[in-house]
Amino acid sequence: MKAFEIAFKRLVVLLLPIVLRKPVVLAFLNAAVAPVETLYGRFLQNRSDNLYRLRTNGQVCYLRRALNDAFPDANGAIAIYDSDVQGEWQWAWDEDYDTYHYYLSIEAGGTLFWDKLAILAGVNAFTVAVPASLAEDSDNIVRLKSILDFYKLLSKTYYVVYL
Repeated sequence: MKAFEIAFKRLVVLLLPIVLRKPVVLAFLNAAVAPVETLYGRFLQNRSDNLYRLRTNGQVCYLRRALNDAFPDANGAIAIYDSDVQGEWQWAWDEDYDTYHYYLSIEAGGTLFWDKLAILAGVNAFTVAVPASLAEDSDNIVRLKSILDFYKLLSKTYYVVYL
């Protein structure tokens, strides 16, 4: 928007009387305007972040775009699915806890592990499939969950599955 485009160095020159347009005076005034330019840059960044948040909502296409924009290392591999996953379900034995801990879904593209809570979830749940490389850093997990919590509807719940 043109209302927010301000060239401070040019503005300093234009507002200065012609008699005072000397290199020393211009350098002094440009140094005095430098903190205002810094604040102006922060304002523009905050404005663009707010406009991005306003354009994004809890719809699947926008939520997927927000996640893929936040994690460019994933190369667009983050996907969102409904929780009612179809396939052949089997038990998977967890020897560490001596219980049946996970379910295993056999799908056409390979095998996926799903958490028991994700399977038992109701209609108000969705699953976010994330590459396993993002799970290596705990900051990525926290950032992913904060983005999901910010944009999702309050009535929805989500489950993160690392592929």
